[in-house]
Amino acid sequence: MHKVFITRRIPKIAISMLKERYSVTEIDKNEPYPYSLLKQVVEDYDGILCTISEKLDASILSHRKLLKVISNYAVGLDNIDIEYAQDIGIEVCNTPDAVTNSTADLTIGLLLALIRRIPEAREFVLLDRWMKWDPYLLLGEELANKKLGILGFGRCGQAVARRAIGFGLNVKFFDRTKQKVKSEELTGVDYEEFESILSTSDYLSVHLPLTEATRSLIDMRAFKLMQKKPILINMARGDIIDNDSMLIALEN
Repeated sequence: MHKVFITRRIPKIAISMLKERYSVTEIDKNEPYPYSLLKQVVEDYDGILCTISEKLDASILSHRKLLKVISNYAVGLDNIDIEYAQDIGIEVCNTPDAVTNSTADLTIGLLLALIRRIPEAREFVLLDRWMKWDPYLLLGEELANKKLGILGFGRCGQAVARRAIGFGLNVKFFDRTKQKVKSEELTGVDYEEFESILSTSDYLSVHLPLTEATRSLIDMRAFKLMQKKPILINMARGDIIDNDSMLIALEN
């Protein structure tokens, strides 16, 4: 029977399904599996179900003996050296549509929480500071007729656009591989160049994959282009935004 190694605690239903066909070793800890121990896993197992926290690079994968498949518990695959894996005959899989709706829901939820100042209002009440109605109290702003710029227009970016249209937002997108929208649901959602979308958006939502081309894409130059000082929501990998540039932008 083929052996499968699960690097981290995941929902039990997945483990039960795998155990119907394979010999499964599961790590019942909610923490990344140590990098130093991955070499042994690659040597001893036919399949690995890992999370984005485990880095399976060439130096680890070069020790494979039985390993035939890596299944990533994520959409992105930046934690795995895909090219090297394929070169040595390892198939790499992900879960491309598993969290599309969840990601889009959370994006809109965060945007609403920020512009309607919901966390602040909750804290205000919990601290017993609310005494009377005030037309200026935690007023916030409305989404309607504002501009949402979506950076990355794959499944998640398009799901955000569909929701945003319902709120009356003017939605534009930037994507490194596509410049046209084919879906009738997204009529009015058009491509816009990177510099333009940064400088004219009220809100920006990031849904790009992490690649060498997108790493630190939001750098000091990008922040300086954000003339409207937009709300910036990053629903992709953290390294797409340069941390040092972000800190300077926040401080200034």
